[in-house]
Amino acid sequence: MSDQEKDKKYRDKYEKYRIFSKQKSEIEDSMNSIKEEVAQMLHEDKMNEKIIKLQDGEEWKATYQSKTTTTTDLKALMEMLGPQRYGEVVGEKISTFLVIKKAGKKKRDDSLTSSKPVDENYNMNIPTGTILS
Repeated sequence: MSDQEKDKKYRDKYEKYRIFSKQKSEIEDSMNSIKEEVAQMLHEDKMNEKIIKLQDGEEWKATYQSKTTTTTDLKALMEMLGPQRYGEVVGEKISTFLVIKKAGKKKRDDSLTSSKPVDENYNMNIPTGTILS
């Protein structure tokens, strides 16, 4: 199979994916609009949950759920624990997955808008030990 034929297969797949992506976005926008309308109705009725039987007999409900997430200041944790203990407490999990999306514009290396005048990356190795006074 020639490179042109392979590129055509990629192009066909990407084109289908782009069409589905656009349709998905339109559907999600419509669903979000419905959610806003239902939320307004629930507020007007002063309800946190409403269950409705649909025409086909399925029951669907709108309900408010709460989710708690935590945040951690990793720099502060490094300062408190030191690098050795930090490595024992904090782990990293790397996930790999395929993403298909619109390619970004090519970057120009000579542009001042794409480079910092001062490099802010500094060494995170914090010395450990006992301070004697």
